[in-house]
Amino acid sequence: MKCLILLLSMFASLNTFASPGETFSYSLLTAKKKSNSNFDKTRILVGPGFGFGAGFRAFSFNISPSIAYCLTDNFHVGTTLGFNYYQESIDYNNVIYPGKREIYKFKLPGYSLSVYARYLIKDFLLLNFEPEFNNTKFVTNYPFDSYDDYDMNTGKVIEKSTRLFIPSVLVGAGYAQRFGNYGYTYLMLCYDLVQNPNARYYQTLDFRVGIMISPWNK
Repeated sequence: MKCLILLLSMFASLNTFASPGETFSYSLLTAKKKSNSNFDKTRILVGPGFGFGAGFRAFSFNISPSIAYCLTDNFHVGTTLGFNYYQESIDYNNVIYPGKREIYKFKLPGYSLSVYARYLIKDFLLLNFEPEFNNTKFVTNYPFDSYDDYDMNTGKVIEKSTRLFIPSVLVGAGYAQRFGNYGYTYLMLCYDLVQNPNARYYQTLDFRVGIMISPWNK
């Protein structure tokens, strides 16, 4: 009888401790899931960006600091602020001295904001998709077909300009070199799908080089 009572007591004790044990295990699991869902600052990437483009008698360059977050080891999303400059040379005839060729240079400084998605394949190939919104200078009196567009003392063009908001959608690919858990350097060539004639990417290819580092990843 004593043995039976002892066995029953042990069984009751096991049942008593089972519930707290299950609750404790569930709490650990919940905490682990909660921890995994938290924002991980070691996945943040920051870095400067530089780019330039070239076409027939035209060139552009840009400076574009960027911040991104690594959703996975290979898939990153981010945003970029930028300053850009576009210049193009155009020939025209002097209206006072016929036959005298002049050169007019479009000089178009601008500012940009973009969001992007990047995917790294096998740690060396980079694919980029980047909608961008640009605020840029626009010459309103081009193609200079009125005498009001010229200085009657010199026969040269008088520039009249305003500023425009211009959308672009860039697609690109390039070479990436990984370092650390998430950081990388890259060389990338981009093309604008929209091809707005007033955009700095019009009929040009945009070449970019940059580095993305994780300041909190040790």
